[in-house]
Amino acid sequence: MNKIIKAVVVGFVCVGSVFAVEAKTTYRDSLGRKQGTAEVDRYGKVTYRDSLGRKQGTAETDRYGKTTFRDSLGRKQGTMETDRYGKTTYRDEQGRKQGSSTTDRYGKTIYRDAQGRITGTSTTDRYGKTTYRDAQGRIQGSKK
Repeated sequence: MNKIIKAVVVGFVCVGSVFAVEAKTTYRDSLGRKQGTAEVDRYGKVTYRDSLGRKQGTAETDRYGKTTFRDSLGRKQGTMETDRYGKTTYRDEQGRKQGSSTTDRYGKTIYRDAQGRITGTSTTDRYGKTTYRDAQGRIQGSKK
């Protein structure tokens, strides 16, 4: 059930640190239970925490738009990069393609695995709540 949320969390550029928190996102499963948070500091660094507040990792975006994800010990876990057509590609720590996502003009994001098969979707309502669904359309979780 948390599979798509984990994939999506990796795909989001969220940041936080010991400095002032500028934005905070809370992730919830399909039953509304808190799964974790992402906090963005004023420098754009995102810190991810689990449901108990323990640091799980960070994400930082360089000036070229490439985001690097690190675990709680600072080890590189992967990257994501968006091309000029809006396709985002996710890669593991060795640079191997893990999947991709595209967003249509209506705001629906489609997530695909490394072979191009649809693994899930997400939509954001007018109130800013994003709902994640698996490939069969079943709700997997949300964030606000």
